[in-house]
Amino acid sequence: MRDYAEAVRAFDHAQAAAAALHGELTALNACVECCDRHAGAGKLALVCEDRDGNSAHYSFDQLKTQAARFANVLRAQGVQPGDRVAGLMPRTAELLVTILATWRLGAVYQPLFTAFGPKAIEHRLEQSGARVVVTDAPNRAKLDDVHGCPTIITVKAREGELDFQQCLDAAADGCEPVMRCGDDPFLLMFTSGTTGPAKPLEVPLRAIVAFQGYMRDAIDLRPDDHFWNLADPGWAYGLYYAVTGPLALGHATTFYDGPFSVDSCARVIDKLGITNLAGSPTAYRLLIAAG
Repeated sequence: MRDYAEAVRAFDHAQAAAAALHGELTALNACVECCDRHAGAGKLALVCEDRDGNSAHYSFDQLKTQAARFANVLRAQGVQPGDRVAGLMPRTAELLVTILATWRLGAVYQPLFTAFGPKAIEHRLEQSGARVVVTDAPNRAKLDDVHGCPTIITVKAREGELDFQQCLDAAADGCEPVMRCGDDPFLLMFTSGTTGPAKPLEVPLRAIVAFQGYMRDAIDLRPDDHFWNLADPGWAYGLYYAVTGPLALGHATTFYDGPFSVDSCARVIDKLGITNLAGSPTAYRLLIAAG
């Protein structure tokens, strides 16, 4: 960053928004900002690494196609602009497709941390009024005890239930992104619930400008970096700065679907050549202590 005091003095939000966004504050779509605008050249968007050491790579072009198809799946389930779509999923490509598809419809994505139990999930779904919840097989059983649970779409679904891949394969190609204004929400976060019932907080589309600024000025993300944010997208730091921020800049992000340990972290860093690492202070302390 430039001199901080000078940066604050010279900051102009309108100029920052014009430089950061493909659209305008009166006509924005988060899927366009974080995917479509970077498609067309086969540019890398996502690297997925699983606990067994298997890797998969996805371009912005691939994510755009899958997000459009899954947006049609969600629309068929009644999702309209402004509706909530919840995700109870680990860090996989299906999670990112769900987020982008929700945004494509002008709807609002609501994360559900995979460590939540049924009561915590029920409270958040009831408060949000989510129309659809997307999950995977290991987390599906938690929804059995959720009163008034919305429509469920599952990666590797039970027989007779909506299966993520089957729905995606059967969906029509193409879905025009729905434009919203900068003050409209695109994320619905919840407080932790440590000082009372968890409370909803809407994040407006104009926040994408700030997320980009944080990636540049706080994380110092550079075009040639191999970037990994350890934080889970079930919480704000992961959703803001492992998903929205890097993708809005047209930069690839990394998902590791596995438990955190010093050994697993070091293995992923070494294998993928990570040059820019973000995460919680606790994770850094563990890595430093391990040498």
